[in-house]
Amino acid sequence: MRWLLAVAFAVATLAIALAPVEAELENHVFTSRPDHLRLVVPRGWRESDAPSYPNLLLWMMRPEGTMVLTAEPFTRELYCSWPVPCRTSHDIPTMPGKLACALRDKLVNQKMHVGPVQAGPKENEEAGVPSVWFEYDDGKHFMRQAVALGEDRAISLVLQATSADARASQVRAFEQALRTLRPLTVEELGAAPAAGSPLVDAGVGDAGVAPTEAPAPKPSPVGPCTQR
Repeated sequence: MRWLLAVAFAVATLAIALAPVEAELENHVFTSRPDHLRLVVPRGWRESDAPSYPNLLLWMMRPEGTMVLTAEPFTRELYCSWPVPCRTSHDIPTMPGKLACALRDKLVNQKMHVGPVQAGPKENEEAGVPSVWFEYDDGKHFMRQAVALGEDRAISLVLQATSADARASQVRAFEQALRTLRPLTVEELGAAPAAGSPLVDAGVGDAGVAPTEAPAPKPSPVGPCTQR
């Protein structure tokens, strides 16, 4: 989970080199096929889909602020890195809330001023990537961070500004970007037809190619954690 905090501080310093990644930007629509994600860049923001920082997918920039989109596999290792109270508290009913709890715990330990966790937009939940967000600052860098969890990805959208007022002025753009975050559909991924479809019954998939066998379901990252 250190990468989430590292990315937040990287946003503040803008000290990141650029290199190609497997993603697409077309008409301000960002698509990451490896992460099965899509997001629309807000109007007036300059975007780059070529950052080399680990797990960082997309930069969005304008003079008043910067936003970055990150994602990493949601694994048992990541889940078990969260503090036990965050994983087990009945006062935190959602998995994104538990992730936010773990991040807030680390931020507080780093002497950050951290605000309460708020529910994300209903569009995220309807798309299958429920989210929450919270704000924090160190007196010089002012962040708003949303975290979302898909079937196999932990996703973060971070807004950074140089003052609380500048952060507040970019909230609308942040919310616009967050609302558009969604997984790619099977059709968009170009996956093989579902079992029982005419093409599968005929032994062919798209473009007359025999479809590959569907991958086995991945084990849930949520479960008992080995105590160390």
